[in-house]
Amino acid sequence: MIISKITTQKKNKSRYNIFQNVNGKDEYVFSLHEDLLIRHYIRKGMELSDEQIQDIKKEDAIYQYYTLSINYLSYRMRAKSEIAQYLKKKEATEEAIEIVLKKLEEERLVNDLQFSKAYVRTKMNTSNKGPNKIKQELIMKQIPEVYIEEALAEYTAEKEVEKIIKQMEKKLSGNRKKSFQQQLMQMKQSLMQKGFTHGAIETAAQEVDLSVDEDEEMDALRYQGEKLWNKHARKHEGFQLKQKVLGSLYQKGFQMDLIQRFIDEKEEEL
Repeated sequence: MIISKITTQKKNKSRYNIFQNVNGKDEYVFSLHEDLLIRHYIRKGMELSDEQIQDIKKEDAIYQYYTLSINYLSYRMRAKSEIAQYLKKKEATEEAIEIVLKKLEEERLVNDLQFSKAYVRTKMNTSNKGPNKIKQELIMKQIPEVYIEEALAEYTAEKEVEKIIKQMEKKLSGNRKKSFQQQLMQMKQSLMQKGFTHGAIETAAQEVDLSVDEDEEMDALRYQGEKLWNKHARKHEGFQLKQKVLGSLYQKGFQMDLIQRFIDEKEEEL
């Protein structure tokens, strides 16, 4: 084809439309970015083969995907896999994605190791997640194992224990409606789900003041005991009712002497 006209796009002044003459009329063939127009010295009257046109289109598509990636990176650091997934949604080919990622790496705009280190620091300082949870998230982002381990080195055992202690002190303070032991067990389970290691949790538990306030514990026991008493009183009475309530409260982590005190209180009401 021979280029008969070149025009600037109305909505994007950095892109140009290329036309050829067909039966005396200018017919649109393709568009490209201004940088490629200059690089290939595209001009009116220039002749382009079909192969040249395909090469320019391919180069232009990669240029557009590269520009999209730069904009995507402007908001925050990204893992390579995140950029690849983003470009796939933009219908980029595997070849184009590979070329764009290589260019971004060469320009040091993408670095999975630096991304991992920044990710660990951010999650460690702004969330209640433990190292195992953060590791899972990095694995989901297809970060190489060696990078993950190097990044997680900053999440030291001391920092992990310190973070756990703060969460324990916050969760185990104030008014309670469950036994201290039940709350402590649930707290440990929650910490495990958040990605904290068993060793760090047990170490933190030894450092936190886990003394039980007997008055608070008794208030929680009465709260649970009343519900259990009313529930079992519908089907049982006397010794069998007391045993049912006693067994249920013991399973909930209350101390036997406090349970017996509650049972004695209920007997006095009868």
